Amino acid sequence: MSTNLSNQSEQLGQIIGEFGWNKGRAKALLGVWIFLFIFSLPLSLALIGLPGLILSGYFIYRSFQRIKASKPVILICQNGLLDSRQGRTQTIYYSDIKNLFLSVVVTNGVLNYIVTIELQTGQKIKIDEHVADVDRLRSLLEEQVVKVQLPGAIASYQQGNAIAFGNLVLTQEGLSSGKRTLPWSDFGSADIQRRIKSSVELLVFQKSTNKVWFSAPRSSVPNLALFFTLLNYIGGPSQAKKV
Repeated sequence: MSTNLSNQSEQLGQIIGEFGWNKGRAKALLGVWIFLFIFSLPLSLALIGLPGLILSGYFIYRSFQRIKASKPVILICQNGLLDSRQGRTQTIYYSDIKNLFLSVVVTNGVLNYIVTIELQTGQKIKIDEHVADVDRLRSLLEEQVVKVQLPGAIASYQQGNAIAFGNLVLTQEGLSSGKRTLPWSDFGSADIQRRIKSSVELLVFQKSTNKVWFSAPRSSVPNLALFFTLLNYIGGPSQAKKV
């Protein structure tokens, strides 16, 4: 670990996870950019391919840097995370996180994860498959954010306030979406499933009909880990599959 990251992590508590660049991804992209560089080389003599030559040259350099890198670029700590992917280190406290989104992109049967952190200020930070083991990073990040957000969510629920998860709203009476309401007495279960080849969705099932009452793309529902934790707190059956 770099001295800079090590020093800054002290204020965030114990380090839970260290994540570097995804070198397999960097090597694959390196081959693509080398091909484009060679293809643009003769075209650059007529200036047509000069922009492509410069661009591919830059990405070749960046891919080499990531392949050679030995230090982590993201640290997950007890109280926040450190992100140094852009050459400068950004400190993000979990208490400053408003929403946590997870997009699951299915390409040729392979799941690729994109984590989007939305801060209270509105700033959005994306972490994708260019970072190694992004699924484990997502899991650790969700655990820590839930620890911070859960006490306030429980207090809000006990006070009778509605808690919104995108278009899905949780209340003491049940779940609602738009003008529709599903009382807890008719709540069956909630699950995350791949419904079609390239779609991962949150599904809520109605007990009386065993049919899907609510569905939405996984990427459109914020703080799903908190949602499932609240379901368990309330006592409703739920399943959260790792997709």
